[in-house]
Amino acid sequence: MPASTSFRLLETEADGALERARSLSPDETIAVVERSGLRGRGGAGFPLAQKLRATRTAATLAGAAYVVANAYDADPDSPLSRTLLERKPDLVIDGLAIAAHVVGAEQCYLYLHPEATRARSCAEAALSRRIESLQEAGTRVAIALGPGGFMGGEESALLAVLENKRAMARQRPPWPAEQGIALRPTLVSSAETLAALPPIVRDGPEAFRVAGTAGSRGTKLVSVTGAVASPAVYEVAFGSTLGEVIQAAGGVTTALKGIHVGGPTGGILNATRTGVRLDYEELKAAGTHLGSGQVRAIPEGVCIVNEAARLFSYLARETCAICVPCRVGTKRVGGILESITSGLGRESDLPWLAELADHLNEFSLCGFGITSASIIRTTMSEFPDDYRTHIVEGRCPTGTCTPVRARRYETMAQP
Repeated sequence: MPASTSFRLLETEADGALERARSLSPDETIAVVERSGLRGRGGAGFPLAQKLRATRTAATLAGAAYVVANAYDADPDSPLSRTLLERKPDLVIDGLAIAAHVVGAEQCYLYLHPEATRARSCAEAALSRRIESLQEAGTRVAIALGPGGFMGGEESALLAVLENKRAMARQRPPWPAEQGIALRPTLVSSAETLAALPPIVRDGPEAFRVAGTAGSRGTKLVSVTGAVASPAVYEVAFGSTLGEVIQAAGGVTTALKGIHVGGPTGGILNATRTGVRLDYEELKAAGTHLGSGQVRAIPEGVCIVNEAARLFSYLARETCAICVPCRVGTKRVGGILESITSGLGRESDLPWLAELADHLNEFSLCGFGITSASIIRTTMSEFPDDYRTHIVEGRCPTGTCTPVRARRYETMAQP
């Protein structure tokens, strides 16, 4: 990680930021955010200034708007928002209020996982401390709890929850900035993204720079797990390599086979790819995505085909099931992978898996199904020998797979 890091979210205070924002016009605030280069920390990396501008424009026509801080932490192994709320809740609350001032919203929601009890307590204490400044700004902040499960944190599914509906993805467009809660313009942004607003607005866009990095500005909270000395949540500079991220957690405890980046729907890269940088575009080029911000070190001795099967078994359980490509696709992929690890694989399984990955990526309704394709694509391209040994030689390359199927998973149409 670069030695000189000027901006540190977990070492920043919110004092004076809301007052500074109220002294600026919404357009001036958006311009400051735009110059900072702040992009969404929730995984997609969409520029926050564009979201603010789009929501404000729609709100001038609709007459009302909402702001939602998504602090749900859908990935249980990547508690980034919980960590942030437990350590710097005022940043999140003031970030919400600043965003509300910009888009013209009176009602805001802090959206939490139902098991995040400590984070909720910290947020409630912060709301009590900021009650006067929030009232002066004309902003109301309510804490809302999601249903549990992975899909409860998906952007459009959480809007359904806030409308007392089931957590299911919605067709987009229209985007939340145009039609969100109660068909009103709604800014939905991660808690980490909104927490960066106070220091940017108060100290100017240059305060967001991290010395020694190129590309994306600022820092990112990441959960480093797996075969590392000190698994935990760390704040690293955007542009750090995966090797530097792992070193932040004390380095590896054994030889690595792979690096899983992006959480349950993220791709698995070969352990030699430590030079890949924590950057939206570079991770995409490598075949994965930022996702939940989890970087997991996978040790030698793990069968990657079995690891992919385990991930798809989880995804098949967690899908909201509203769209066929995801509901059926995750189950089919998981079944084929289980067939392979059970010694029932065929050469024709590989093109079939590639085709299913294309269908998931192109036709799924939300990012859950879209990004899950990266698991198939990266494991097949980065670890071809694991697949070949299972299919051609009929054995697990690591000797760790236990058959879970007595017969193949068959579908109506296969190559």
